[in-house]
Amino acid sequence: MNITKESIDELNARVTIKLEPADYQPQVEKTLKEHARKANMPGFRPGKVPVGVVKKMYGTSILVDEVNKLLGNKLYEYIGNEKLEILGNPLPSETINPTADWENPKELEFTYDLGIAPNIELNLGKKFQFDYYKVEATDKDIENSLENIAKRSGEMIEHDTIVDNDLVKVMWVELNEDGSIKEGGVMNSSSISLDVINDEAKKSLLGKKLDDSLNVTYTDFSTSETDMAAMLGVSKEELPNVSKAFKITVEKIQRLKTAELNDELFKKLYPDGSVTNLDEMKEKIRADYRNYFGNESDRKLKNDIVLDLIKNTKFELPDEFLKRWLRTVDEKKPTAEEIEKEYVNYQDGLRWQLIENKVIRDNDIKVSMDDLKAGVREQLLQQFAYYGMQQADGEMMDEMVEKFMKREDEVKKVNDQLYDKKVMDLFKEQATLNEKKVDSEKFYEMLGKETK
Repeated sequence: MNITKESIDELNARVTIKLEPADYQPQVEKTLKEHARKANMPGFRPGKVPVGVVKKMYGTSILVDEVNKLLGNKLYEYIGNEKLEILGNPLPSETINPTADWENPKELEFTYDLGIAPNIELNLGKKFQFDYYKVEATDKDIENSLENIAKRSGEMIEHDTIVDNDLVKVMWVELNEDGSIKEGGVMNSSSISLDVINDEAKKSLLGKKLDDSLNVTYTDFSTSETDMAAMLGVSKEELPNVSKAFKITVEKIQRLKTAELNDELFKKLYPDGSVTNLDEMKEKIRADYRNYFGNESDRKLKNDIVLDLIKNTKFELPDEFLKRWLRTVDEKKPTAEEIEKEYVNYQDGLRWQLIENKVIRDNDIKVSMDDLKAGVREQLLQQFAYYGMQQADGEMMDEMVEKFMKREDEVKKVNDQLYDKKVMDLFKEQATLNEKKVDSEKFYEMLGKETK
């Protein structure tokens, strides 16, 4: 076996692998014998099929399979030994055809194109500076939060007349074209929230009382087939066969009575006594907003840093190789024109990935197993908090972490997040951050302008 590399330019290389029969024939013969032992053919006892018969029937396909396995193993072994940093995967050359007579194999020669990762010079000097926003909640934010807390802590009270924002339970009865009740038709009881239906449907219900009936078109109450099917108690597949005309009868009218922000509510929401009056609740909300906006500021800072480094870190990519590689890995088999259109976005993502990898290597950033388990634990605690669940005790939490660690895809996500955080922590240390105080309204106004 002989493997040689030819450098086309700094970003493209070509590797040629020459195989002699001694390189592949022993494995081919071994595989033929294995097939013969397992073969089940008419006229032969199981396990007694002659190797020559198997070779005649399957010899070429077995040869191709074994040679391809050998090529893949040796190619990546060579790339590793030579410490070649490649982009994408090696591709069979489009300009040099393989020398391979599969029917009469002797010396076989194959050539592969490689896209080489560029050298990157990263400059985090005096110009590496960014605005960092300290965001404060507005009085409107605080009032909205108090209003939401009062609603979430409120109770539904039954009434006898429908007004705006009520929750109304109705009986749906399917009708014929002449307005009569359809025999064997749909009949289902479900609730309608007046704050989510359109104005015409809402207008038809306002002022109605318990046991009042009216004829409606059910499609006026939603634009979602899933919601309409649930409303009528049928499947989405059955929906096209259902008449649009229905009679609805009001069965129940409920209205939210918001909770009063008083001592009773404070004790219920904060049994630890951390909040005992309205002013303390406002300060608690303000602190929660401060933490939330801190995360939002970090996200904006990261976005600003990424865009800055992509724009100002100059290096070339093997563009033509990458476009060709993208066509081979996309299951949808996009055209060259489609790849050209999407390449700009892919290119920016790859540039950032290469920059981030360089930062990780140059600064010896690592995520240890202890880091990973701590990250998994933190994610689980956040999930508990989000769903309002009680935190598990230490032993149970340890068991949950170990169980989570067996989910490879999820663990990889946590691992990537931890690397990302460590890189951003490094950037925050090395960058000059110009701290600016803004309220939430101005902050979101800035974010809105960036997305336009």
